[in-house]
Amino acid sequence: MKVKAGGQEFVMVKRLKPAILWTTVSVLLIVNAPLAQEEKTGPFPGAGGVFSLGEVIVRGKADAISEIATVETIDEERIDLTNSENVSDALDTLPGVFLTVGTKNEKNFTVRGFGQRYVPIFYDGIPISVPNDGYIDAGKLPTANIAQITLTKGNSSVLYGPNAMGGVINIVSKKPEKTLEGDFAVGFSEVKTMDYKAYIGSNLDKFYFTANGSFLDSDGFRLSSDFTPGKNQGDGTRENSDINQKSGGAKIGFTPVCGHEYALGINTVKSEWGLPPDVYTDRPRFWKFTDWKKTTYYLIGDSKITDQLWTKIRLYRDTYKNVLDSYDDDTYTTQARRYAFHSTYDDYSNGGSLTVQTTYLPRNTTSFSFHYKEDVHKEQDDYNEAWERYESEIFSFGIEDSFEILENLSLVFGASYDIQKPKYANGGELRDDDDTFNPQAGLHWTCLEDLGLHMSVGKKTRFPTLLELYSGLLGKNIPNPLLEPEDAVNYEIGAEKPLPGNSSACLNLFCSDVRNLIVKKEVSPRTDQDQYQNIGKAQFKGLEVIFKSGFFENNIFELHYTYLDAKNRSPDRTSDHLEENPEHKIYVSDLYELTDWLSFFGKLQWNSKRWYEDGDSGEWDTLNGFTTVNLKAIATLAKGITLEAGLRNLFDEDYSLSSGYPREGRTFFAVLRGSF
Repeated sequence: MKVKAGGQEFVMVKRLKPAILWTTVSVLLIVNAPLAQEEKTGPFPGAGGVFSLGEVIVRGKADAISEIATVETIDEERIDLTNSENVSDALDTLPGVFLTVGTKNEKNFTVRGFGQRYVPIFYDGIPISVPNDGYIDAGKLPTANIAQITLTKGNSSVLYGPNAMGGVINIVSKKPEKTLEGDFAVGFSEVKTMDYKAYIGSNLDKFYFTANGSFLDSDGFRLSSDFTPGKNQGDGTRENSDINQKSGGAKIGFTPVCGHEYALGINTVKSEWGLPPDVYTDRPRFWKFTDWKKTTYYLIGDSKITDQLWTKIRLYRDTYKNVLDSYDDDTYTTQARRYAFHSTYDDYSNGGSLTVQTTYLPRNTTSFSFHYKEDVHKEQDDYNEAWERYESEIFSFGIEDSFEILENLSLVFGASYDIQKPKYANGGELRDDDDTFNPQAGLHWTCLEDLGLHMSVGKKTRFPTLLELYSGLLGKNIPNPLLEPEDAVNYEIGAEKPLPGNSSACLNLFCSDVRNLIVKKEVSPRTDQDQYQNIGKAQFKGLEVIFKSGFFENNIFELHYTYLDAKNRSPDRTSDHLEENPEHKIYVSDLYELTDWLSFFGKLQWNSKRWYEDGDSGEWDTLNGFTTVNLKAIATLAKGITLEAGLRNLFDEDYSLSSGYPREGRTFFAVLRGSF
């Protein structure tokens, strides 16, 4: 059969031999750069549906903001297909996202240039950032009970609440669909790494429940054979890269009548892991997180008041505790030297939100939201030292409206008024309240039958964290309680179009101008002390091109390219560079089902060089770009049972995401999965 694409004529064939598949697809891409339908992407049946209460909307249809902003969704099958054992790994498969692993061996990321502090993470709509610094290590969030992960870039919905300056991530858990269902996975990889996870659920008409658990135990990871040993690292296994982690969760739900649903849940992660030292430094750090625990309790409810009025309520308590130990040497046993310490955090957040949505006005869907969050941080810098305590509150009021101007043209506008109120500063004088107003608007137009065009502009704000305001960072920082909020104006324009052969294409152009950027500035060279100050400006601009296709029978192909121009625009800058942001990223994956029981999946990712500032000299240098290739075979042994085996970093690339911190070399893995 002949089809036209990009002005060219192609012949669709029944099946293409694997040997020529990549070459043929590459030719198609050159002629016609194309996002595909959200379909099942592999031979993993899984269990459970999407927990709709966990979405930040009142009804089970698409969020209005998805019409004017870029929204990427990762489903359970994609998570399994890409062997994403944690949320960070899953996000790294998306355009515009760059993964980084820093000095604390935490998997952080940037989204279109914005660091994780600017892109909050929610679990079933509950914010789960650490109260002190605004981060959460997404590498410690397992995927055992995840139905989908949604990333909204740029101008995210005001219904998410405050501090979403660069976008938002919402992790949505599973909801059972059968009387009894479940799935499990048992994985093995180098070096002596075992990973287990299981889920079980039951839907009993008006009641349902789920339970899940996972366990990860690893002696660390192996470095590339091309790695050059340094002062603090030899060949083989990365020093102090071991991890032991347990996680679990449970949820019980109740649907008394149609239009009403309520659920009570708990999620917890407990982890211990090592922090590998800088390979080349003369002053290595011998650190371990000997305790790291995060537990979230929540109640969510949807109520249909009338046919045109719905409400959603969330109440939660999110607790966090960690113990970071610094040791004398690489035996990690004694703490007698001056630089050794035993630092403890004991934090919690209490909060809630209310969303009201109505369609009383013809051709309008209007939503109102209210968010409240109390953050409390307690820390002890060392054994027998005094505890410090800091508290703040955040309030947010939002309104969002989707107006259907024409059948193919809609306008979405919204605004939020956010307030940060200090409550306690370890007995010190309190700063004044801060408030900010954040409007945004966008248009979506469907023309030429199926060509979707969208554009949006919006102002977003992030309040300073307790760490930036008050922390002394073990004597290395001067607190600055007078910090002001950061803000950005985000612009976006994009197009998406379905193409013949179960294919589609997407192009997004974006730009963000950031003001009042909080940067750490050296203020006392004699004492080697820094201070967070509002002196920074930055600009992030670029584009994303996305192509997904099921053009060839038994084959699903994906390619995306990201260009990011991230520049420091601060008045007193010594360089235009910003850390952790490569200029280019290419992601390619292909799933080929050879037979009903055997499939092959390959994934290639290329990152260009990235800039970093040397902490000792203050000079800027670059980390080399790198290419990693993963390849695996998937065998269906029986209905609901699959066995897969493969290699990560197939060509044993030696690469680093932070200077002095090399990443994994070639690694063999195998996973047995089952569902019922």
